[in-house]
Amino acid sequence: MKRISKHKIFLAGDSYEHASSQVSRFFDRTTLVIYDKIQAKREKSFNGLDNHFFEKLSTAEDHNRQIVQGFLDDLSNTGITKTTDLANIKQGYVSKTLHILSHFLDGFIGVDSYFFNIIDDSHWLLPQTIKAIKKEPHHYWLIHIDCFANTPGDAGLLHK
Repeated sequence: MKRISKHKIFLAGDSYEHASSQVSRFFDRTTLVIYDKIQAKREKSFNGLDNHFFEKLSTAEDHNRQIVQGFLDDLSNTGITKTTDLANIKQGYVSKTLHILSHFLDGFIGVDSYFFNIIDDSHWLLPQTIKAIKKEPHHYWLIHIDCFANTPGDAGLLHK
């Protein structure tokens, strides 16, 4: 089995075990990404009471921003520089890049997602969620998961 992805999943939970089980349930129920095995890593996970919690959240969210910027750079390198250029995209690498980019913007998790916020169904932290974390930090978790497939082609989209 080969690790094909890793995610930092933000959610609310009563304990690490509770939060980890919710992450497992989330991936069991989603049809967007299918993994053969998901392994939560306690040593790479953080609770809202941890001194580095907000730093870890910010780093994870920044990782997503870097991914988005990479997709934008890829599109720009193919000549897509303004929204009117989108009408001329041909099916293939460029359209797939745009498709994955749109998932980051609309909140669909994918194998390319690094940080995902289950509470808001988003790749970002919303201001009201940050306020909620500050009010009850013990209730929030950033769970690191490693995701595996028997072969990379087994990690399908929409085939459940």
